[in-house]
Amino acid sequence: MTYKGDPLAQKLDQVAEATGFPRLQRRMQFGNPVRFRVMPLVLLALAVAGLVLQIGRPNGFGYLVIITVWSATTIVFVLGPLNNRLGGKLDERESAIVRKGHFAGLLVAFGVAVLGTFAFALGKIGAMIGLWNIWAPETGFDWMALTFFLLTTEANVAVLAASKATPEPLQGDDDE
Repeated sequence: MTYKGDPLAQKLDQVAEATGFPRLQRRMQFGNPVRFRVMPLVLLALAVAGLVLQIGRPNGFGYLVIITVWSATTIVFVLGPLNNRLGGKLDERESAIVRKGHFAGLLVAFGVAVLGTFAFALGKIGAMIGLWNIWAPETGFDWMALTFFLLTTEANVAVLAASKATPEPLQGDDDE
């Protein structure tokens, strides 16, 4: 809402619009989800970096990175197309988008979990016969880092898949 005639209020409105918060507030008010494309990819890359840190230096810093990324992921999840912000019943298209997103996320997280446990098993077998030694989770920080890494992977892949499946908003939807 712009204030005509009051120059200070007009300038404050321009500053507020430049931040993007009024636009986000209008989207949340009318139930239009934010379609994320880059942010989930950045969060996935940071989660992988946190897991690498946890593997390289198991002092808990990698776990702290992954927990921080998971916290940011929950914000992306809430603002994205998977959350029913208005609390009403989803129509068929919205339900299909949510199912598709969660299916893709769970499929990727399941694949990472299965391949990871297989790698841990081969690493321990190789260590038993003296061929090699592959890292496997041992401490509580290791297990928690893996758990939150899988949760972060599922949520970010789900948001990416749902964002891709969500149609563009109509021209007038942002201006309401």
